[in-house]
Amino acid sequence: MRDLRSLEKIAVTGATGFIGAHVVSELVASGCRLILSVRSPKDRDRFGPYGANLRAELLDPGDPASLAGFIRKERPSVVIHLAGTRGRTKWERAAVACLESNTLATVRLLSAALDTGVKRIVVMGSAEEYGSQSGPLNESLPVVPDSPYGISKAAATALALALHRSDACPVVVLRPFSVYGPGQPLDMFIAEAVAAAVRNAPFRMTEGLQRRDPVFVRDVVRAIIAAAATPRIDGNVINIGCGQAYRLKDVASMIWKLTGSASPLLIGERHDPSDRFTDTWANVDKARTLLGWEAQTNLEAGLAETIAFARQSIREDKQLCQAM
Repeated sequence: MRDLRSLEKIAVTGATGFIGAHVVSELVASGCRLILSVRSPKDRDRFGPYGANLRAELLDPGDPASLAGFIRKERPSVVIHLAGTRGRTKWERAAVACLESNTLATVRLLSAALDTGVKRIVVMGSAEEYGSQSGPLNESLPVVPDSPYGISKAAATALALALHRSDACPVVVLRPFSVYGPGQPLDMFIAEAVAAAVRNAPFRMTEGLQRRDPVFVRDVVRAIIAAAATPRIDGNVINIGCGQAYRLKDVASMIWKLTGSASPLLIGERHDPSDRFTDTWANVDKARTLLGWEAQTNLEAGLAETIAFARQSIREDKQLCQAM
């Protein structure tokens, strides 16, 4: 495995996102030199405390080619491409936003990386590329995505692999499953449930029979770094999950048990969205073989850490309010 600390520069896109922030923290702690793409002065300022090994460059949010321009200007050795959108709006608007941010921006970035001699590009795909198929899901399955997000990610993956075949693009695509952990936005199931439990607020959910493969964010970061550092794996798509399926109702019940929340857990009181696939969990044999990676954090331990973070955030918010 190549030591990333020896590289002149590692570029991270989407550095202010949930996974991106954890990746940046880990790489800086390891002594790597980073260049980040950000879209606002506020985002750039938040990285000031990291010191001399990190620099954040401001992109033009209105310029669709700005990300590729960033790569051409900085000429990094490795690119970790985490930027994108989930497109949580009406279908047509979501499709346009996802194709622009997740597909076209990725193609532009890959082209720029090829032009500048980047040694490895790690692109984040998604389990949603598989669509509604029975698990465990392996990378040899055809992709049949049924959401704008999944479609845009599948298109980006297909184009990345085509560039690898035609021009030896040094790209690796990771397909994370249900990532969770400290700092996750509250529009995701586990984060929303944890927030309700620690605040003793009612939590309404579906019957929760659909199964997911929850993978802790720190394990995902390890997989990303392994994909960036492992030689001779260009052109591969690799699932990142625990390889275990949990019903959402059981995940929620575990959260309530760990928090001791007095608030009601209202299973079955929210309608099942018709546009969501039912079950998804990963076959992770390829990750073990190619990356020497497997998840190290079991669900109970990961939820406990996520709960502790949420409680600490509440305490800090209260102290800030009292100081104002």
